[in-house]
Amino acid sequence: MRKVLLQVHLWTGLVAAVFLLLLGVSGAIIAFENELDRSLNRKLSYVQPQSQPLTLEAITQKLLANYPGSGTKIDGFELPQRPDLSMFVGLTDASGKQIGLAVDPYSGEVLGDAAQANHFVSKVHQFHTHLLAGEVGKQIAGWSGVFLLLLSITGIVLWWRAKVFRLPRSGSGVRFNFELHNTLGLLSSVFLFVFAWTAICIHWERPIGRLAQQMSPAPAARPTAPAIPVAGTAPLSADRLVEIARNTLPDAKVVFLQMPSRPKQPASLALKFPEDRTPLGRTRMTIDAYTGRVLRVQSSREMSSPMKYAQMWNREIHTGDILNLPTRILAAFFSLMLPVLAITGPLIWWNRRRVLSRS
Repeated sequence: MRKVLLQVHLWTGLVAAVFLLLLGVSGAIIAFENELDRSLNRKLSYVQPQSQPLTLEAITQKLLANYPGSGTKIDGFELPQRPDLSMFVGLTDASGKQIGLAVDPYSGEVLGDAAQANHFVSKVHQFHTHLLAGEVGKQIAGWSGVFLLLLSITGIVLWWRAKVFRLPRSGSGVRFNFELHNTLGLLSSVFLFVFAWTAICIHWERPIGRLAQQMSPAPAARPTAPAIPVAGTAPLSADRLVEIARNTLPDAKVVFLQMPSRPKQPASLALKFPEDRTPLGRTRMTIDAYTGRVLRVQSSREMSSPMKYAQMWNREIHTGDILNLPTRILAAFFSLMLPVLAITGPLIWWNRRRVLSRS
């Protein structure tokens, strides 16, 4: 059995080594993707806090004045979660072109177009999830998680028999490489197992979501359809919609507001509670844009434990966001151990081949 596991460990590592190296480096970067992205786009990201931000209606009027035309409309707002951060506003101009704007929430000044931003961190994120190769890259990344799961399990089982733990010592390069691989593999095994499992759940999120639903109580009644607006009736302002959402869930912050694009469509909002560390939050709300009636609330606090894991906890664990900075540092550190293991493992195999060829 040990020989079988050794062969599984060896060939799994050789096949997946390059991909695990790349995923490890990119994973360490995106553990701090928000901070890095803001540093690369300081002019678009940061503002000088003032006593009171403008209302969304005032910002809307300023933007409509900057982009005149009968067809210009505001599509949505991504509200800043800190006083020193800018606001993101989606806008469709008179020609039908969709534009993303970074806006100072205190003055309404347009800081820049999102299309002109430095997208390095975004590219790294896409590389980590899709290898910048579309569906093929997504499948490779997903199956790399499966290989990593096998490597973490077989590595522990192979070590368990000998139970030898030595810090790498000076000496021959071959011996140092062998001990470095064993030591780092043992120290990283739990974290790599967690990375692998959560990556698998993210890749196959739809089946995992369906399984979580089956393990949860029956869902509440379907949302009520919005009323057909009376001709000539104006929709509620963005400020009023945000106010209704805050009154409905006082403990949650509104992260994103999607304005309706046609009369019968409700306004959609994304909210997050303090314990929710996902980027846009996992709480959703729809509101009738004309009557202000709340049509549906999907609160993360009311989710069953299986649904919370599938939609929130799994991602927070994978990225290290679960306990904020300390776990993100751990996630970045052990993500960087993956490239080291992906290099030292094949080197062990190569050194053994050289010895066998000489004999």
